[in-house]
Amino acid sequence: MTYTAGELAKKLGVSARTVRFYDEKKLLSPQDYSGAGYRLYNDESAERLQKILMLRFMDFSIEQIAEIMQEEHFDVKESLAEQERLLLAKKEHIEQILAAVQKTKAILSESRNKKDMPETAKDTQSGSTDTARQDFWENMRHIVEIAKKREYAAKQYENDRNLRSRISIHDYSTSPIGFYPWMFEKIALAPNMKVLDIGCGNAAFWRSIAALLPEHLELHLVDYSAGMLEATEKNMREIQEHFPEKHIRYTLDKRDAADFSYPVSGFDRIMANHLLFHIGRDSRLSLYQKISALLKEGGQFSCSLVGRTHMYELHELVRKYYPEVKIPSDSFDIVLETAAQELSHYFSILADEEQKNDLLVPDAEAVFDYVASYSAEAKKVIQKDKEQFLNRVRKEMDKDGLYHIHKSTGLFVCAKK
Repeated sequence: MTYTAGELAKKLGVSARTVRFYDEKKLLSPQDYSGAGYRLYNDESAERLQKILMLRFMDFSIEQIAEIMQEEHFDVKESLAEQERLLLAKKEHIEQILAAVQKTKAILSESRNKKDMPETAKDTQSGSTDTARQDFWENMRHIVEIAKKREYAAKQYENDRNLRSRISIHDYSTSPIGFYPWMFEKIALAPNMKVLDIGCGNAAFWRSIAALLPEHLELHLVDYSAGMLEATEKNMREIQEHFPEKHIRYTLDKRDAADFSYPVSGFDRIMANHLLFHIGRDSRLSLYQKISALLKEGGQFSCSLVGRTHMYELHELVRKYYPEVKIPSDSFDIVLETAAQELSHYFSILADEEQKNDLLVPDAEAVFDYVASYSAEAKKVIQKDKEQFLNRVRKEMDKDGLYHIHKSTGLFVCAKK
């Protein structure tokens, strides 16, 4: 059967403008033309348009739809998985905005209630309407800052590609023992322990010390990023395959450390490695209380952090030549030097130690990849100047061709009070 654009649109319940739009985008071509020059479509066109509309409903882009429709053997399953990740990220972003709107409404309602009070009642309240208004805008600013920080972290760690770039440069460590094995010694895992790892990333820690793990551990691995958890699943399966005698059990869960809850308690160990500086102070204080409640008596909480001088030489190079590049650690409001002030209110600090460890990097490309992992904007800036960037790094190398970078990483081990 043959249809005009209007007839095809009516058949599928869309506007003729929609049909023309997909025609212009070369996703839907007419099968023929009438004597008057009108585009004509057939049942095959109707089926194709139906597929396009379904993909658009699932929020695929025009470019993605074109790729799906053109390639006969296109991996639809992988494409759907990617779309699922994008939609979940959008959902989380919308939920953050919704929470901000609700909190702002509550502040505004409180301000109006004070304004509607009798004058004598107003006088007894702490703060005037002007103060309430100031508090409202201050909270608005605070909420926006938190949302931006969370969005930045989400983009950084939507999958484990950036994390792997960050970790790989540490292969050039001067320490005889890597940071993960060093940290493993401090947290003192024992057989049959139940462990919660908040912000587990891609499980690089567990993979790197798999051979050292005691038997019969029950691991609860939690992260905000679906992409990270996908990589974690792969790494944990490999651990089980390579070390079946250890009988490691694990559970994966997608949860937000900034608004944390967990249905299981009684943990021997809870970990939060390189996580705390990614969430705001109010959220951290709430997290500490929840961690304390989830620990069993005698249980311990450990958290790794960086210090103020971490990656000092590299960051100075970036600041000097690429001031527009945002260095992630510049926004951290908790570091090794300050963490005890927070932690001591919720835990008894058993150990606070910095690993003696620097980097001697012989490969300028590894330094480039590390800085490029900061953000898409950082990558764009230095990519334009890549050869100059590499030359600047090489110029700083010593006579042995090594670029020295000071590290400052350490660990707090805390007991439940």
